[in-house]
Amino acid sequence: MFGRFVYGECSLSEAFWKFSVLGLSISAFITRILMILLKQTVNYDTNFFRVFINNISIFNMDVKALALLAFYVASFIGLIIYSCVCLIGMWKTYKEYEKSKILAFIGVCCTAVMIFFAIKFSIY
Repeated sequence: MFGRFVYGECSLSEAFWKFSVLGLSISAFITRILMILLKQTVNYDTNFFRVFINNISIFNMDVKALALLAFYVASFIGLIIYSCVCLIGMWKTYKEYEKSKILAFIGVCCTAVMIFFAIKFSIY
């Protein structure tokens, strides 16, 4: 099913609502929750990964904080990868959609805006 989305073989509504809106919302929500937990647990400023810059004593952190940091970084990298796959899948769906190219292009533009906000709210 996900392969159909990547190759642009699913319908525009399925690609937009199921994979773009729902998929990006879930992945951004998970990343945001991990960022909030990390910020509350360690009292670090997670703005633009300043964890590594401001606090060189990463080896002196307790196990819980280090695990939250690892999960946050992994989920953020997963969000970036999913965003790239989502944009590629929506672009291929746009190329294959024959009914209304304007509607398909609006779907691609909305997906790009959602990707921007998903990444922005996962960092701050």
